[in-house]
Amino acid sequence: MKVLRSIIITAIVSIGAIGAVTYTACNKDKCNNVACLNGGACDDGVCTCTAGFEGARCETESRGKFIANFNGGDSCSTTGDHQYNIYFLRTVGNKTQMTMMNMLNNVNDSAICTLVGTDTFTFNGSNNSVTYRGTGKVSNDSLWLKYHVQYDTINYDCKYFGIRY
Repeated sequence: MKVLRSIIITAIVSIGAIGAVTYTACNKDKCNNVACLNGGACDDGVCTCTAGFEGARCETESRGKFIANFNGGDSCSTTGDHQYNIYFLRTVGNKTQMTMMNMLNNVNDSAICTLVGTDTFTFNGSNNSVTYRGTGKVSNDSLWLKYHVQYDTINYDCKYFGIRY
């Protein structure tokens, strides 16, 4: 009887050990049922999106939140405060770029913006003897810009804040 009990206990322990090894050795593919869109790639069950897209499955175009009109104003180190609107247009064929219009309250001034994050961008622009470059951010319905302006030989820095309307 002791021999039979020893055999049964050994068999149960062996089956349990084999089951535990088999269970822990299985490497389940967490990306098996994950479909990342717009060129995104799955890593450990989470989509890593290409520039210009965001969301759980990279389904949302990041620059969509920028394409709007913003009513606000700037404060510049040498020229004081000015109230004006800035608006954005999509750049056709490039999901990470857009054009910012009405810079410095001049309908002829625009800047090319390049997304560097899901809600941030850099920009550069010029018109005749004025050049400007800076960074921007959109959060909720607010636009923040920080930029440097060079007008002929005069240099100054500005900050713009606007609300989507």
